[in-house]
Amino acid sequence: MADVLLSNEDLTVFGGPESISLDLDIGPQGDRGNAIIGVLGDPRDANVALTIVQDTQALDIAIDYQPASPFFKNVFQLVSTGGSLQWTRLVSLKENFYSDKKTITAANGKLVIPPINVTEIYDLVESNVSSERFSVQYSISSPESSGPLATNLVVKDLITSQGFLALPLEIKGVEYVDGDWAPISGPKVVHLFITVV
Repeated sequence: MADVLLSNEDLTVFGGPESISLDLDIGPQGDRGNAIIGVLGDPRDANVALTIVQDTQALDIAIDYQPASPFFKNVFQLVSTGGSLQWTRLVSLKENFYSDKKTITAANGKLVIPPINVTEIYDLVESNVSSERFSVQYSISSPESSGPLATNLVVKDLITSQGFLALPLEIKGVEYVDGDWAPISGPKVVHLFITVV
């Protein structure tokens, strides 16, 4: 109870208690939150699941960070299905575009672009792997002494023999210089923007 320190007809001043006692209890330990686990492959694969050393529980997250895996950069969640916990694929973290600029010297009217690794943007889970699935937009920059260009892009078949998807591109064209059209030549900067369709 507070003590009266000063009192008159218009004003009463109360003082606080001499001491305050505060008891804290941290309470019982609760369930841990979700864990995010990095795995080298699809966690639904029994061999990959054996490599998970953490104790897992419902709603934990696993991310495949094995570049050679068809599920690279996919997110899985451990959910209860039919009474047992199963890893379920949620979403892919892969970007669906590629952009870069390449400096290439044209020869014989062609700009041959070295094969581009498109594994990062292509969902390897899909069975229809084809160069026709890529939309390629490009522009070409030249030195000021160069003239206007007329070009054609050739998208060649995907190279799959090296363990990844490589997209070879070739640009054929002519350049208007000194009143005549001639095969493109010399250094050019090719700006590329590739998406999967």
